[in-house]
Amino acid sequence: MCKLLALKADDKGTDPEKLIYEIYLAADQMKDKLTNDQLLLIEQWINAYKKVPDKALESIKKEVKMDMIATTISEHIFLEGKNKGKSEGKAEGRIEGKTEGKIEGKIEILENLFLQKILTREQFEKAVEPLRQQLKELME
Repeated sequence: MCKLLALKADDKGTDPEKLIYEIYLAADQMKDKLTNDQLLLIEQWINAYKKVPDKALESIKKEVKMDMIATTISEHIFLEGKNKGKSEGKAEGRIEGKTEGKIEGKIEILENLFLQKILTREQFEKAVEPLRQQLKELME
C-alpha cells in the first residue's frame, strides 16, 4: 500500500518504472491473499498515477505475471460473474445429477420388482409414472 501511495506522493528521485514493477511484484506474490476487488484497485491506482509509457507498463505486467488481472470495472464484473456462474453451475449440476440418479435408481428397483413378479403391471405403472414425470421435469 505504501508503494501505491508513493505513486501519488512527491516522487523526486524515484524511478516510477521501478516503483510500478515493485508494486506489481508485491501484488503477484500476494495474489492468493488478494481479492479480485483489491487487484482491480491496484490496477486502477497504477493507471491513474503512472508516469511511464503504456508499452513499458505492459512489459512490467508481463514480466511479473500480472498481465491477466482485470483492468476495468466492467471486465472485473464480467470475470466475477463468470467465476460465480461456474461454481454455481457446477453445484447445481451436481445436485441435479444426484437427483436424477436417485430417481433412475428408484425406477430400476421398481422394474426389478416387476420382473420378479412382486409388483403387478398396474402397481408398477402407478409407482413409476410420478418418477418418470419428475425425471422429465429435471431434463427440461
